[in-house]
Amino acid sequence: MNAPSIALIAIFAALAIVLNTIRIPTFYWPGWFYTLSDIPVIVAFLIYGFRIGILVEVIQIIGQEIFFPVGPGGLVVYPMGLLVVPLMVFGIYLAKKLLVRKSPVASQVSEKKATIYFTGFAVALRGSIMPVVDFFVLYQVLLPIVLGRAIPVTYVMGLVPAFIIYNITSTLYAVPVAYLVAKRVSKVLALEGSRLL
Repeated sequence: MNAPSIALIAIFAALAIVLNTIRIPTFYWPGWFYTLSDIPVIVAFLIYGFRIGILVEVIQIIGQEIFFPVGPGGLVVYPMGLLVVPLMVFGIYLAKKLLVRKSPVASQVSEKKATIYFTGFAVALRGSIMPVVDFFVLYQVLLPIVLGRAIPVTYVMGLVPAFIIYNITSTLYAVPVAYLVAKRVSKVLALEGSRLL
């Protein structure tokens, strides 16, 4: 890995860590909040591909745990980003493949249409997979291990609507903003090899 790649990883990870300070509490899921920290990570994935994107996410998770610890639960909640962000990016990748199949010339696809497709596919993937992961993996396995006690299944079942709403709404703001930022950054920096744009 060369120096420019390391600098890019550091910049995107630092931006993601700083954006983690903006926390908007959810009214439907006690103790949970929206952050903007996924946006720079998704931008890194879109512009520079999987390798840079995943390294940015790993460093961001470490930085969040160091600078913004949320107690023992953070040890398992923050690393969920290693699944969440790649799921959204995979949704964008699938949407791009579909758009290219429908219109082989990329310039024929409007930015509005691309944004809608990318967001829709990312919402579909994250909104269908992450609530299941939250229920079975996070609340039935990981959190009980860290907390040292089981969480009642009835309590977790009551949180299922919150899992669904959170995963859908998080994607609804993160993906369009990240896509538009990545498009602008690519144009301003005249980047030729953007991975998913």
